[in-house]
This record gives sequence, C-alpha cells and structure tokens, in this order.
Amino acid sequence: MNNFINGTDKKIQYEEIIVCLFDGEYNLGAAALINSLVKFDFKGLIYIGYRGTLPDWVGQLKFLNDNCYSVSDDITIHFKQVETRMQLGYYKPFFIKEAFDTYKNTNKFYFFDSDITVIAPWSFFSYWLENGVCLCLDSSFSFLHSSHPWRKYWRHLAPDDITVFNNINYYFNSGFIGIERGSIGLIDRWIQFTEKYIEIGGDITRFVKDKIDYIKGDQDLLNAAITCSPGIEISIIGKDGMGFELPSYLMLHAISAHKPWNKRFVDQLFKSGHKPSLPDKFFFLNSLHPIRIFTQYTYRIKKFDMYMASLFGRVLD
Repeated sequence: MNNFINGTDKKIQYEEIIVCLFDGEYNLGAAALINSLVKFDFKGLIYIGYRGTLPDWVGQLKFLNDNCYSVSDDITIHFKQVETRMQLGYYKPFFIKEAFDTYKNTNKFYFFDSDITVIAPWSFFSYWLENGVCLCLDSSFSFLHSSHPWRKYWRHLAPDDITVFNNINYYFNSGFIGIERGSIGLIDRWIQFTEKYIEIGGDITRFVKDKIDYIKGDQDLLNAAITCSPGIEISIIGKDGMGFELPSYLMLHAISAHKPWNKRFVDQLFKSGHKPSLPDKFFFLNSLHPIRIFTQYTYRIKKFDMYMASLFGRVLD
C-alpha cells in the first residue's frame, strides 16, 4: 500500500477510505480509533481533517510526503488542516464530500467520530456497506415515527422540488456513516439542510441544549436528509452497533460529556455513581500500539484510576 509517490496523488487506488475530524484533545480519541483500525485489519487511507496544529503523536508515524504518513504497511494517513468556524459536527458532510472529490477513484467511504473505537473485524464493515448506506440507531429517540412533528418540520425545510419523502421510523447517530459513491446524493442533501439551517439563523458554532428542539445539531440535519432521500438504500444496525446496549460487537462510542482520556474515574464514581464504561476501557486498550497516546507514567496512573473505580464500583453494587 505504501509504495507512495506523492502524498496527494489522486491516481492512487484506495479501495476504502476512512474520514475523521478532530480538534483539541479529541486528537487522543482519533489516535485510539487509528490503533483499533490497525488491530482489526483495516487497509486503505485514513483522511483526517484537523483544526489547530498536528498532535505530538504524529511524530511516531513514518513521514511519506505532503502531510501524509504511514501507521502500518497497509494504512496511510492524510492530514488536512481545515479552516471553519463551524462546530466540527456541522462540518462533517462538507468534509465527507471533500474526501469524495479528492479521491475520485475510491468508491467506499466511512466517517467515524474521533471518540469511537472499532471492536469488530474490518471485513464486517466492508460487507455491511455492500448492503446500503451504513447507519446505527442513536442512544436516544431511536424510534421516531414518520409522522413525528420533527420530521414534518424537516420536510418543510426541504427544497420545493422534493415532493416524495422517506417514511422511515428510525433516528440515527451521526457519529458513523458508511456510504458508497452511488449514494453521495445523501451527503449533498445533508449539506443542503445544513446550509438551510444557517440561512434561517441556526447557530452552527455549538449544539442546542434543548432536547425538544427540532434541530439540535448535525445529527438532526442528517436525519432530515434521510427523511427527504427516499431513493437511497440504507442498512440499519440497532443501538448495539455503537455499544449503546449489549451485546456490543461492532463499535464503542464514548458519547458522555467527559471523554475517556480526561476522566477522573474514582472521583466520578463517588460523585455521580458512574463506573468506567466499555468505551472507556476499550479506549485504554487502544492507547498503546502502534501510537502511544500517553507517556508510560501517565498511562499507568490513568489505568490504576480506572481499575480502582471498577473495583469500588463492584463493591458498591
């Protein structure tokens, strides 16, 4: 894979490309995601958009050319600095579309939030995408009837030329989507709804805290796009797909406000009663190789904190 001539040579044929975005300390989550992809045999390109500066762990990678590095013999990482005032969640469809436009010879693309780790062989994802756009149900509002007032509001935001709608009854998490080039119309529709949201005065620098609002963030805009895209075939996995309910077998999505890399586990246990979660534990399982996320000392301290919180949590149950 890494018989590389030029880091931005669009003639290179990648069968599959993973897309990711991060800023700030979310770079630590992106590193754990990369490590999990190496572990579960992904082969291809990881196209990462970042805001700010490249993280220190990039120095552990093999430099190829022009912001491109290799993390293994089979995986190339292309970093692209992004300039946007959007909260990066809103920027997802724009960056996914950029990946499609940049790598025109690739058919299969997968977007992952940087607080997800993969826990299944990559071959499952490849097969999944052959069955339609890959989507997982959200941890909240997973059943959202086709007659729900949110959907009716989203339909009102649709362009006048859209007169047929998708009568779907499910609500999807926007942290992961797998999509082939033939379904790129869904990404275009997602961009269209985001631009409409900006036009009507939506604040794209933050997510809305009011859970009953029609549009709270990029996730509602994705679901609005799906509502108005009846011709696109989708393949749905339930809450188990992102580890929101057991059994967890595919991905683990750390959706809590405090992320695994900055949690104080014992303190959290005694203040809120929350024990370390599966996403917390798998983040640390993916924090050592091939990218070492923490110094050895910091890793040991954090692991001990998590171990003691797990131990005390079992006693308190």
